[in-house]
Amino acid sequence: MAHSSEYLPVAINETPFMVNMEGYTRTTIPVLREQQDTSDEAGEQQLNTQMWIRSQTDWSYGAGQQFLDNVDSDRRRFYTSSGVDVWTEGQVSLLLKTVDKGNTGNDVIMKQFRSGATEYLYIVDGSTMYFSTDFDTASPTWSAVTSISGTPTITDIDSDGTTLWLAYGASAALHTTTLGSTAAPSPLAGHTTNDQIIRFIGGRLMGATGATAVELAANGSALSTFDSLKHGTVWVDFTTGPTGVYGAANTEDVGSIYFYSADVNGVLDFPAQVADLPHGETINAITSYGGLLIIATSDGIRFAQMDSGGRQGGGITYGPLIDGPGPVYSLATDSKFVWFGGQDGQVYRADLSKFTDILVPAWASDVVSTGTTPGNVTWIARVNDKTYFVDAANGVQGENSTGELVEFGTFNTGSIRWNSLFNKVLQTVKADLEPTLSGGGATSYNDSNITYNDSENIYNGILTPYSGTLKVTFVTGAGLSLTQLTLSDRSPKNIDYALSDKFDAIWRLEREATDNTIGPILQSWQLQAFPAPTRIDEIVVPIVLKQRVATSRGNGRALTQDTRALYDTVRDLMIAKTVVSYEEGNYSSDVIIDQVQFVPDRLTDDGSWWEGTMTVRMLTLP
Repeated sequence: MAHSSEYLPVAINETPFMVNMEGYTRTTIPVLREQQDTSDEAGEQQLNTQMWIRSQTDWSYGAGQQFLDNVDSDRRRFYTSSGVDVWTEGQVSLLLKTVDKGNTGNDVIMKQFRSGATEYLYIVDGSTMYFSTDFDTASPTWSAVTSISGTPTITDIDSDGTTLWLAYGASAALHTTTLGSTAAPSPLAGHTTNDQIIRFIGGRLMGATGATAVELAANGSALSTFDSLKHGTVWVDFTTGPTGVYGAANTEDVGSIYFYSADVNGVLDFPAQVADLPHGETINAITSYGGLLIIATSDGIRFAQMDSGGRQGGGITYGPLIDGPGPVYSLATDSKFVWFGGQDGQVYRADLSKFTDILVPAWASDVVSTGTTPGNVTWIARVNDKTYFVDAANGVQGENSTGELVEFGTFNTGSIRWNSLFNKVLQTVKADLEPTLSGGGATSYNDSNITYNDSENIYNGILTPYSGTLKVTFVTGAGLSLTQLTLSDRSPKNIDYALSDKFDAIWRLEREATDNTIGPILQSWQLQAFPAPTRIDEIVVPIVLKQRVATSRGNGRALTQDTRALYDTVRDLMIAKTVVSYEEGNYSSDVIIDQVQFVPDRLTDDGSWWEGTMTVRMLTLP
């Protein structure tokens, strides 16, 4: 039956009631409850403001974190990036731009070797091999090595710093030449196998073709030969470990790691299989560095702990797959970092001094090919603090020698949701940019007791705010991009109104228009927002419970009530947390009864229970 205010003024779950209007209240509940902070250090949570704040001052724990401010999130991480350097703690800056490093083919082999103080970069393009010692210049000089008779395709090269070995697969036996020589390589006299890959690792020379691996003596003779008993096995790479040699092989669609220990004479024993990857994940390359075995796979990259327990050691424990970059094809190490090559001309970097999980180092994108329609990064080399790599669709790439930065770089903080699922409204954003030191100061340094001749210092420098441009775009949870904002140093900027449960902040750093070697350096950012959840009303209704009450209008007429039964009904609805309809006049809303309080006036005439006032506290549903 529809409620009629002509009968009694309110109804709960279609039961009408008389109300004492003096005690009736309807109040919107505050968004934020009163809080008490018990932390030892001051923080954002102690600010007496209606706005919620999020900020970030470090990015050196890398990419791959989808949510910036979940309970288990690390504020030193972010989601994705391109063209920015995050590895200096407390700042984000632009990376160097890459350039084409040679007039060679695209899908080539590239390796770096050192002889004394001379660094060589070797390129293998089919049957032709080139090398350069000035590859860090704008126009490197490439010297061609004379091809051997029949000009077979070179399948691999390696060097010990003096001798260079060349593999030709089934087309020819191993050949050697001297590092830096342009003369045609000579056959390795004692060599009896035709190797597809060749590796000089830990003072050992390893060769392999298909399912057969071999340890070679200096003259090319086989010290030991290892034939896999698994059908379809193909060896792909070797590296050295604390107590022996690790080999990587693929058998159909499974990558495996093998360990070769040495016998009492120092010759490698038959390898033991120490790890299998999950089905469908194959290995492209391996290397060892900083006590870890690093595995580039068809699905991403893994880091493994190597067992160093004596001659019979060699077991490994590998960590979870880092699949953010997609397939990884190549590896290089330098300082505390590992560089690895992915798809679309993208190189990535991992910091082995910082781990975000067990055997998961901090990682992020690094330099990228400038070639059109870039391909897979199949080889990487690190020389004199610069990265060189092969983009299989555009050839050899490297960081430029002029200090030119990329035109722009971006990074996505990941979703910011203030650890809640209800809506927020963005208010302001501001950033702190590192100032740039430039010449032109007016201060005179003419103290007669001091000589100002240090060439590394500028004595009349002044600080300019910063160079380049910093922009930010916010994207709502529904994918709506707000107007891009251009920020000034430490100057808050108002944000377009948008209501969303979460926002991604996409930052864009642009280099200086008149000097391509200078760009902005972001040191921190701060974002303010208002919480905007769906509001809830509290309705407090004092209900008159008497055996006889009068109807609402006119002189009224007496109605009888069972006070105990009505009280029990409302209380049962409260206990069950039942959603009920609350009606007053012609207004209706769904509510939950949160609390019931009864104050008696007197016993009923028949002495069965009380008459009095039942105060009901109800909360509207959002």
